Amino acid sequence: MTLRPRTRTVLAWGLWLATMSSCVAGLVVALLVARPLTAQVIGGGALYALGFPLGYATVGLILTLRRPANPIGWLYAASALTWSLIIPLGPWVDQLVRDQRPLPFVAKLDAMAEVTIWAPAIALGVTLPFLLLPNGRLRSRRWRVVAAAAVAGPVMFVVGALLIPGQSSDTPVPFDNPFGQPGLVGSVAKATAAAGLALHAISLLAALVCVILRFRASRGVERQQLRWVAAGAAIAVLGVTVPLGDLRGAWLDPLVILCVPVTVAVAVLRYRLWDLDRLVSRTVTYTLVTALLVIPYLLVVPTASKLVEGSGSLGVAAATLTVAALFQPLRRRVQELVDRRFNRRRYDATRTVQGFATRLRDQVDLDALSAELLAVVDQTMQPTRASLWLRAPARQEPVGG
Repeated sequence: MTLRPRTRTVLAWGLWLATMSSCVAGLVVALLVARPLTAQVIGGGALYALGFPLGYATVGLILTLRRPANPIGWLYAASALTWSLIIPLGPWVDQLVRDQRPLPFVAKLDAMAEVTIWAPAIALGVTLPFLLLPNGRLRSRRWRVVAAAAVAGPVMFVVGALLIPGQSSDTPVPFDNPFGQPGLVGSVAKATAAAGLALHAISLLAALVCVILRFRASRGVERQQLRWVAAGAAIAVLGVTVPLGDLRGAWLDPLVILCVPVTVAVAVLRYRLWDLDRLVSRTVTYTLVTALLVIPYLLVVPTASKLVEGSGSLGVAAATLTVAALFQPLRRRVQELVDRRFNRRRYDATRTVQGFATRLRDQVDLDALSAELLAVVDQTMQPTRASLWLRAPARQEPVGG
């Protein structure tokens, strides 16, 4: 179905405003009922909202406005709205659990939604976008089965979980499922929920395989797009799985998870696609330079302080000046080594330009110089077309007597 531009814009903003409204409603409820109301409670809720609903909603808004024909933006917006549905009543339910008070029907409904809504949210925000990367189309018709499983699995899981009889085990407080159906319906509901969960997991793994297959078969711009997605996924996986001890705070998980939709947006919009090599190169370079300078600095300061007994500040100043003097030469050397390994395209282009500048001093043939200049431009910039315009020399007027 084709929508008019105005309708698309209104729908995109409507999805974002609905997500934002849910987050604001959750903040208002927390201010009214959460006790004790601490900065940690408010900050934790704000970070969760920023990393999941609002982060995904904002990326979805940008994509839907800039690339309305690509369904990935709409999927991100729908995923964000799905996540945000449990936010308004969340602080109230948490306070009831802390006070050990019985949960009303609405609170039970919100608690059940909290333990089931993750499946459709992940399907909308991860599985389906990965199947459609980067152009918004499936890799082939055979992947329609995976897309159908990605949609059917969460629906089966949610419906089945809502109809399973007995006490809930995943909610903060166990309670009898108000929608549970005994007998044959309950048995079918258990089987449906298990089958839906299995379909959800299989479709998610298949979506990851689809991205890998696309990457292996990609060339040119598409390969660079998928490299951005792979970089975002790698950051998210490392940020969530690597043990960081005290360095891991409430801010880290939302931040690293948000790397995936942000890099997908870069890939879809093709915004500064070719800066990835430079970004990786600079990150590795400054990390190595920092390590190479900080470690000796920490070793030099105590030694210098002992040598100038009673003048510890003098030793610190001397070590600091030494580090400052070594920074730029060491950075240039490390940058060259890193570019040679991680950013080969930039390293080869720099070497080519330097060689051309050296030969330029000895070249006097204009035709040969023009041909060589065009060859250097083609090798370093790789344009689709290149031409060289030379201005004719001005005529010299004879000097009259």
